[in-house]
Amino acid sequence: MATTSTFSALSLCPHKLWYGPNPRRRLISCSISSSPPKLGNYGSKLPRKRSGRLEGAGKSMEDSVQRKMEKFYEGSDGPPIRVLPIGGLGEIGMNCMLVGNYDRYILIDAGIMFPDYDELGVQKIIPDTSFIKKWSHKIEAVVITHGHEDHIGALPWVIPALDSRTPIFASSFTMELIKKRLKEFGIFVPSRLKMFRTKKRFTAGPFEIEPIRVTHSIPDCSGLVLRCADGTILHTGDWKIDESPLDGKVFDREALEELSKEGVTLMMSDSTNVLSPGRTLSETVVRNSLLRNISSVKGRVITTQFASNIHRLGSVKAAADLTGRKLVFVGMSLRTYLEAAWRDGKAPIDPSTLLKVEDIDGYAPKDLLIVTTGSQAEPRAALNLASYGSSHTLKLSKDDVILYSAKVIPGNEKRVMKMLNRISDIGSTIVMGKNEQLHTSGHGYREELEEVLRIVKPQHFLPIHGELLFLKEHELLGRSTGIHHTAVIKNGEMLGVSHLRNRRVLSNGFIGLGKKNLQLMYSDGDKAFGTSTELCVDERLKIASDGIVVVSMEILRPQDAEDFEKTLKGKIRITTRCLWLDKGKLLDALHKAAHAALSSCPVNCPLAHMERIVSEVLRKMVRKYSSKRPEVIAIAIENPAAVLADEINGKLSGKSHVGFGISALRKAVDGQHLKKKRSTEIQEKQSNIRTPPKTAPEELEGRGIDLQGLLPEEDTSSTSDSAEALSQSSEETEDFWKSFVVPSPIDQSRKDSNPSIAEEGEKPKKESSENVSSDVPSSSSSKSSKKPLRRNKWRPDEVKKLIMMRGELHSRFQVVRGRMALWEEISANLLANGITRSPGQCKSLWTSLIQKYEESKEDEESKKSWPYFEDMNEILTSLEPTPTK
Repeated sequence: MATTSTFSALSLCPHKLWYGPNPRRRLISCSISSSPPKLGNYGSKLPRKRSGRLEGAGKSMEDSVQRKMEKFYEGSDGPPIRVLPIGGLGEIGMNCMLVGNYDRYILIDAGIMFPDYDELGVQKIIPDTSFIKKWSHKIEAVVITHGHEDHIGALPWVIPALDSRTPIFASSFTMELIKKRLKEFGIFVPSRLKMFRTKKRFTAGPFEIEPIRVTHSIPDCSGLVLRCADGTILHTGDWKIDESPLDGKVFDREALEELSKEGVTLMMSDSTNVLSPGRTLSETVVRNSLLRNISSVKGRVITTQFASNIHRLGSVKAAADLTGRKLVFVGMSLRTYLEAAWRDGKAPIDPSTLLKVEDIDGYAPKDLLIVTTGSQAEPRAALNLASYGSSHTLKLSKDDVILYSAKVIPGNEKRVMKMLNRISDIGSTIVMGKNEQLHTSGHGYREELEEVLRIVKPQHFLPIHGELLFLKEHELLGRSTGIHHTAVIKNGEMLGVSHLRNRRVLSNGFIGLGKKNLQLMYSDGDKAFGTSTELCVDERLKIASDGIVVVSMEILRPQDAEDFEKTLKGKIRITTRCLWLDKGKLLDALHKAAHAALSSCPVNCPLAHMERIVSEVLRKMVRKYSSKRPEVIAIAIENPAAVLADEINGKLSGKSHVGFGISALRKAVDGQHLKKKRSTEIQEKQSNIRTPPKTAPEELEGRGIDLQGLLPEEDTSSTSDSAEALSQSSEETEDFWKSFVVPSPIDQSRKDSNPSIAEEGEKPKKESSENVSSDVPSSSSSKSSKKPLRRNKWRPDEVKKLIMMRGELHSRFQVVRGRMALWEEISANLLANGITRSPGQCKSLWTSLIQKYEESKEDEESKKSWPYFEDMNEILTSLEPTPTK
């Protein structure tokens, strides 16, 4: 009772009640009276609201109540009538609402909403079925107002979320549509389906329900009167007032007038066309306009309309009969609705009398009247396909006249206009527009909405079905008719209502009972169903707008301490989609950046670390290059053989990204075929047979590696020619393999400072020279015949020259980002002086010099003994140090 008292006290606020985390959101509006109003059943026991009373550290009582209201309200206390929209408020479509008496509810409608342009790959949007499943023990029935997709389309997902015994109530025509849909999904259970008729009351959950007849653009559309001991609710469904409907079933004003005398606690009404002044056209006016236009055309006539408008199909049939034309349907949805109406006895056309679309070529154009789908330019609809010339059943010509008997739904304007432009380009004549009177809406205009509000005179009014702007405008319209208690809410916000017992006593108004954060569910039209996160809806849009980069890296780690370069090597493949590559320039830059990023990783780092580093580098590069933020996916695996094959290909073609030392090559090969190597060496020692020198390809084959197998398939055909050329010229072969062996100054200085390492590496080096040398025969018993490997060391004068050139560019190195270009300039200057060194070698030596300089600064003897200290000191102290990133 304390909670009830608090809620009722809040309803006495001067004008508005605010709640929830966002104080700008208006939930409840209350009337203002000069004296405190007497309250009804729940208000008589309540104290007055005391503003300014503090609770805790600076918190008012009002804040405390707001925090309580954030919790979703459940229980048998409080206002007895409760409304919780799950969809349809603040949007067009997906109509779905829970209406209850205390904790017993019924679900009114279960519709879908069609996706927006940015929801790629999605065909249907569905209400939060997880919440419906959570409350399935409280939902005692489902009641459907009519058969449009935005009212029944979500049933295949909603029904499995409910209890297996929950009944579904609908009119006869609507039930035919529901049966077909449930059979398609394999969840058809006849015992759960219950049909109702207008003016015939039935019980569903806590309510006695009376359907009343309203007119709409589909047969068997009903409003619902829900009665219980605590009040009466009117849910109008979708409606308009048609004074002369084609089926003769007029809008039931008398039922609303009787209901007004009984007293309506809460009215919920369709808001779709509240911004349209005046009244809607009657379907009879559209029928006459269709007949006039079809009669005036000499050639073929094609009409397009909403497939569910059975009355409009009857008008087209009448025009075909009067003009002597054969009627043809093109589009599956047209037949679906027509067959459902035929089974229910409401079809104006016998489906068996329609001309088959395959036979239209046998008739003259003046004898045909074609009805087709695609008024909203749906991608797979017949008229849209025909505008592209890709329809197998409908071919447009310049002599065709197309009657556009539909309305462009908001959001579809652009694609409909593109379709109409394509049709105009073909030469067909298009007849459309308000003045032609070829279409009328199924939703009441402003004057009709106002008329019903004045007839019913509800105590409380809640606008439903429409964008937030429509709901706000409809609320103002309700206030203008004298309704004191109105509210606008969004999906997930629950309202409570108490009935006005005595007309001289004001109602408590609406009471907010909490808010539930509902999530939309998505279907791709096939098996995929879930939230936007589960279907990666946002990720699809990101890839479509910014692109995707996939990097595949096959990694070779250095095998031993003897490897002259302790860096990672890799064969990298980069694939991009939806990304501007600037004629391949960006792709080349991405390859270089990927190799550089991989080389910067520690040798023993895990593969996941490599993937992360490379992804970050490539993402930043694309952002700088084209201001895009692509999704970068890096995949790293260890595959030394593939890296070697890529390097050999690069050497043969002169396009290698990375150089290898012979030791790295041998270790990768030996690591895979160690046993075979050992057995071969033992056999050679035992037989002591002199073997002729081997060329590089022969050496790999002798170690169990098939060179052609290592190379990519596309290069296999040219491999034999390259190998033959290598074997013919021993000098070229020696130069080729020596190009791999580039000494690293870091390793050299490490070995100079630690002779034991050099001694340990002596034996492998001699083995290498045995294989590399092409003019000395191999012998296991004669060590004197082996030539030592000639290391390509830096001479002192070359080091001096490098230090001098680096010093000249020192100021530029402090400000330039792409410093590798400066090292390329130094390499070119050295080459001009007869010194052949790569930019990488220059940079590597400079790194060693810096390290040595830092060590020598702390040791006076080293300063004197190291010949390059003065030159390095002059460069590094000539400029003030600048902070580096």
